[in-house]
Amino acid sequence: MPTNIVAVYGTLREGLTNHKLIAGCKRIGLGWLTGFRMYNLGEYPGVIPTHDESGRIRVEWYDVPDDVLVELDRLEEFDPDAVQTSLYLRKRVFSPYGQGWIYIYNQPLSSAPFMEAGDWERFTRENKESKPVNNTYKQEESHHYGQAMPA
Repeated sequence: MPTNIVAVYGTLREGLTNHKLIAGCKRIGLGWLTGFRMYNLGEYPGVIPTHDESGRIRVEWYDVPDDVLVELDRLEEFDPDAVQTSLYLRKRVFSPYGQGWIYIYNQPLSSAPFMEAGDWERFTRENKESKPVNNTYKQEESHHYGQAMPA
C-alpha cells in the first residue's frame, strides 16, 4: 500500500485531540522544521511558509497510507479542486525522511497571534497546567529541514 510522509504540528500530534486519526500510523521522527511560522487560531494552529530560513515549527513525522491522507485532507478542509476556498493547502516539503507533505494555512490570519516557540503541543500542555512551568526546554532530534517546495 502506498504511503506518504506527513509533518504534523497541531492537534494531530501525539496526545492531542485529533491524534486518533493517525494513531495507527508509524511515527518516524520528531524535529524542527525551518522556514515556517506558527499562529494561534484558537482551537488549533496554522502555519505559513516564510520563504527563507526564519521561523521554525515543532513537527512529528508520520508514514501515512493514502486512505488516511484522504481523511487528513477532510480534517484540514483541503480540497484540491477548490484551493481558493480550502482552509489549508497540502504542500510538498523536504524532510529528513524524503519528500513529504505539510498542511499550510490558506486563509487571512487577521489578528492571530504569532507563536514564536512554534510548538503547539508544548503550548497546550503549559496552558493546561495551573502550576508554574519550567522554562527549560530540551530540543531533541533538532532537524532543520524546511522550505515548502513549489507546487
